[in-house]
This record gives sequence, C-alpha cells and structure tokens, in this order.
Amino acid sequence: MAKAYVLIVNESGTEDSVISNLNTIETVKEAHGTFGSYDILTKLESNDEQKIQKDISNKIRKIQNIRSTLTLLVNEKENFRKTNKSEKEILEKYLAQAFVIIHCNRSQESNVLQNLKDIPEVIEADILVGSYEIICKIVAPTYNEISDVVSKKIRKLGNIKSTITLNVVEKQGFSK
Repeated sequence: MAKAYVLIVNESGTEDSVISNLNTIETVKEAHGTFGSYDILTKLESNDEQKIQKDISNKIRKIQNIRSTLTLLVNEKENFRKTNKSEKEILEKYLAQAFVIIHCNRSQESNVLQNLKDIPEVIEADILVGSYEIICKIVAPTYNEISDVVSKKIRKLGNIKSTITLNVVEKQGFSK
C-alpha cells in the first residue's frame, strides 16, 4: 500500500472549503485542520503509487484557495500502528491529537521509529522519503499534554535533530 502525506497552506478562513474538496478525492483517507506551520494535513493511501502522485498534482494542487503544499512520501519498508480502526476512532473523538514531523540524524530513522514504539501516546508512525525522516501521530487528553509528550519524550530520544508539531483542530476534518 502506497502512502503519502500532503501538508497544505491555504487562504485564511478557507479550511472547511478545502477539506470538503479533499473529501471528494478517493485516495485522500484523512484530512485535518491543524495549528502550526501548515493549515491542513492530509493522508493519502492507494495500491497504486502513481494514482497518489496524479491526485496530488492534478486534484489537490488545483483546489481553489490552496497557496502551497509540501508532499511527504512514505517509505513502505517500516511503519507501525498501535491501534485498530475502531480504537483509533475512539481516541480521535475523546483526545487531543497532533502529528509530529521528525528530522533525525542520518540513517537513524529505524532506531528512532523503534524508540517511538515505547511512547504510549504515539499511536502510529511512518518513515518518510525526503527532507524529513519520520511522521507520527500522537494522542493525549489535552494539548498541554501533547506539548509535554513532544518536549519531554519525543525530543529526548537520541538522534533527533528537530521536530515540527501540527496540533489537529478538533472537528475540522475527516477520516475515511
């Protein structure tokens, strides 16, 4: 299964419209409004990697009010998910959530990924191809606790150079 994340910067106040358009694209499995450097985070999945690439180029980038995008391709060799679909739905409904993009030391992605598995709040993670090495999804009761997980657990792991945290806006987005 091919997978990619697309981070989107859109015109201010147009998040709901952009997310609505994203929901019509078959390969887009999740889209969330976020606080931080990007306005929306999308997750695409398909059995056909070229379909994902075409949807990014021909559909996502052509949505009105999108100013810029950053595509993060997933290296399918290593990833993990701690929760099944029903557990994930419950966690997303009752807890604060965020995606953390991690830049780590060269060739240390697998070690960092293994260490992330020991952090209970990390419910899934993927190794990326390109400028960043890992993206992970975390959940906690509050956004203050999300901040603590990032600063006191994730950033304390060895081989991490930097992180970008994108807190998910509650009730702005979808999961298919």
